[in-house]
Amino acid sequence: MRKFLFVLAVLSLSACAHHRDVRPGPNGLNRVLVKTDNTDEGSRDAIAQANHYCDQFGKHAVFMEEKQSYTGTMKESDYRKAKTAAKVAQGVGGAAWVFGGQKESNVGGIVGLGGGIADGALGNGYAVDMQFRCQ
Repeated sequence: MRKFLFVLAVLSLSACAHHRDVRPGPNGLNRVLVKTDNTDEGSRDAIAQANHYCDQFGKHAVFMEEKQSYTGTMKESDYRKAKTAAKVAQGVGGAAWVFGGQKESNVGGIVGLGGGIADGALGNGYAVDMQFRCQ
């Protein structure tokens, strides 16, 4: 049962709106602004959203400009270290919860939950801002 819940949780995290961050602009110059904790993933998400947006008009996205910036309140190096620690705690805790015995499952659940809370509290420290046209 735990394995099923774990898989269900992972799958539900991947279900998102198709172009929730796209903002249509004047003269066909559109913008997509994605808040993220990883600029590579944020860029891929922004591109996918722009392409999906243009697909509805039978066109494809042509990107004019891309900016990536750190928007967090702590030093960027501290943010990265804290995010890594939180994600490791989530992964290790989740694995112990799913695959461990009774004691390991209890500890794993607590560690994983703590990692998730820390990850959420740290938030998305980066912004990926792309301008594009549908052509």
